[in-house]
Amino acid sequence: MSADFTKSVIILIVSTFVVASFSILVWVLPNLLRTPELIANSSAVPLTAIQVAGRDVYISEGCHVCHTQMVRPLEPETKRNGPANKEPDDIYEFPNLWGSKRTGPDLTNLGRKYSDQWHLIHLIDPRRVVPTSIMPAYPWLFEQVLSGDAITAKMETLRFLGVPYSDEEIANARLQVRGKTKGEALVRYLQSLGVDTSEEGKQ
Repeated sequence: MSADFTKSVIILIVSTFVVASFSILVWVLPNLLRTPELIANSSAVPLTAIQVAGRDVYISEGCHVCHTQMVRPLEPETKRNGPANKEPDDIYEFPNLWGSKRTGPDLTNLGRKYSDQWHLIHLIDPRRVVPTSIMPAYPWLFEQVLSGDAITAKMETLRFLGVPYSDEEIANARLQVRGKTKGEALVRYLQSLGVDTSEEGKQ
């Protein structure tokens, strides 16, 4: 009589352990070993406190669902969206926002393409600057004020993950964020995208 292994708790535990170990071996370990090399070859700059707060707004409002931050090394994409992503460009991204759906344009190299005022108008009423846009309006982002209470803990967590924030940057983080609106923080984040890894930023 053959045993029904699908009902064995021990086999389930052992199988889970084997799969998890394999994942660590092929995914986590190589990344840890290559981190110094990636840092040495990267021109990426950590986000400031207000940009971190803006990135949180970007995620909470679901912007990453409709916009990618991944330009593939294909000529049509680089012509439209700028330089292709390289692995060292995203070493300080936690979580990564590459995405896979482009309801709206890719934002990898958006920074400094438009003025702060353009972004403000675009977020409040997208159709005023892009008549064919299907993006929702976000006027309330410029009414909701950030307290900055959580930013210190977020930056400490990012430092634990490898982002090289200094004690001074973390200590001053709340003051940089407090009193700013969510919209202001989001604009600061959008204006940072691709600036540090662009050819201009490398000079």
